[in-house]
Amino acid sequence: MATLIIAYNDKKIADRAIAALRDEGFGENQVHILSGAKAKLVSEISDYGFDEVDARAYAEAAGDGKAVVVAHVSEDQSDQAQSIMDRATSDKGREGGEVMPIVEEEFSVGKAKTTNGGVRVTSSVSETPVEATVTLRTETVGAERRTADRLLQGDEAEAAFKEKTVEMMGTREEAEVHKEARVVGEVELSKETTERRTTVKDTVRKTHVEVEQIGAGTARK
Repeated sequence: MATLIIAYNDKKIADRAIAALRDEGFGENQVHILSGAKAKLVSEISDYGFDEVDARAYAEAAGDGKAVVVAHVSEDQSDQAQSIMDRATSDKGREGGEVMPIVEEEFSVGKAKTTNGGVRVTSSVSETPVEATVTLRTETVGAERRTADRLLQGDEAEAAFKEKTVEMMGTREEAEVHKEARVVGEVELSKETTERRTTVKDTVRKTHVEVEQIGAGTARK
């Protein structure tokens, strides 16, 4: 997107510029006249991408009574919008009888903010095979029958003739995988702003109208 800002000395000229832009299909949300307190205007202009010095200059122009017109358009519409806003100073004249307009061009320099290249950072995911060796233990339970010959004493004989069940369970170890994400680096995007001054030179035109009296006997064509 491109943002065009022009300060007109006369609000009528600003209204003419806005009307011409609307006639060419620019919507109400694209074109408007700045108004409000200076701090609000500085913030609004800064939001369009202008630095604080330029934002304050336009805000002060609005505070001094100038009509500051903002056109927020697409890149391919910026030249058309600039031309329309520049032509707004020409006078079409009044309806009615014959009119010889006295026309004088006004010279104003606006700013258009366009993209100047940038950096795109894209993250992607890749997979790398990894492996680790671990020793796993397995317990196996068995039963072995063997002969014995010994005399039971006292309570042992009584306990020996009681029914009972004895169980023993074996265990087996299995591998478990644990993963954790760790930040190992960062990419930070930043902007560096530089300023440059440029002088725009052009010419402005104005018409000169001479009025002379014509005698009664003079023929007219």
